[in-house]
Amino acid sequence: MSFKNKKFHVLSVDDTETNRLIIEKMLTSAGYKVTSAVSGVEAIALLNGDCRPDLILLDIMMPEVNGFETCQIIKNSNKSMSKIPVIFLTAMSDLKWITNGFEVGGVDYITKPFQKVELLARINTHLKLKHYQDQEIEQTQRELIYTIARITDVHSAETGNHIKRVSEYAKLLAMLAGYDKEKAEVFKLAAAMHDVGKIGIPHNILNKPGRLTDEELSAMRKHPNIGYDILSHSKRPLLRAAAIVAQQHHEKYDGTGYPRGLKGKQIHILGRIAALADVFDALDTSRPYKQRWALHETISFIQNESGKHFDPRLVDLLIKHFGHFRKIRDKFPD
Repeated sequence: MSFKNKKFHVLSVDDTETNRLIIEKMLTSAGYKVTSAVSGVEAIALLNGDCRPDLILLDIMMPEVNGFETCQIIKNSNKSMSKIPVIFLTAMSDLKWITNGFEVGGVDYITKPFQKVELLARINTHLKLKHYQDQEIEQTQRELIYTIARITDVHSAETGNHIKRVSEYAKLLAMLAGYDKEKAEVFKLAAAMHDVGKIGIPHNILNKPGRLTDEELSAMRKHPNIGYDILSHSKRPLLRAAAIVAQQHHEKYDGTGYPRGLKGKQIHILGRIAALADVFDALDTSRPYKQRWALHETISFIQNESGKHFDPRLVDLLIKHFGHFRKIRDKFPD
């Protein structure tokens, strides 16, 4: 999402009600979403809950836990809150206080009383910095994900655009299932990593033209857990989502899949979507060892596996919007 189109969320922390009301009025009139907290303790509780602001305005002189101490707790956290920029708002203009504010992790220091134009300009500057830093990190993550996924497909001799198609199918299924664009993008990127565990499977097993022996099949079925082990150590939400996909994309809705034999909604929605997207692509494209199935054969197979291999609701969505999935395939041919 572009900077201009995003509605930013600011957490305002001040023990004085008048100050909170003034800040809230200034910011909401400028288009910001505002959450207010009356103390550092309440602010930390909000951040440990569901509150995910883009920036924090923090008073210093507060009872129990002052602003400096609150900022230290935020910055020393191993959660995503540590990355939120903090601007101190205070009547204290002494150089020692200003210096202390920067030392504990603040990005700016505004002395009360302040003008609306100054406050909005400072907030805008730091939101822009954070937004473009986040964009750079996200773009780097995307490139790394597709690079690693492509290496995996080269190792396993998959078709050239298999990853792109499965990713786009997963995104489309997520949106049809009711997820917003931001969540659907996570599904897309996570699905790209579904077979990353194959990097740990011997080349001669992955690319064997004939039927696998029981021993080879047992080795092949280790790749979901290998993928999970590779990805699950990350604290990044995107890579943790990818870990779920890697481990669960061979689970079946009736509980006969692997590696855990999960059933129905025990399988995460990420895994259920990736399973359908992956199999659909396998049926609807040619591979070195098989020809593309005819359209009626693909539809028939998917319908027959509804409630067995696949989530029935997702099957209904795919069949109902089948033309959109075929457009994706045509857009990314091998």
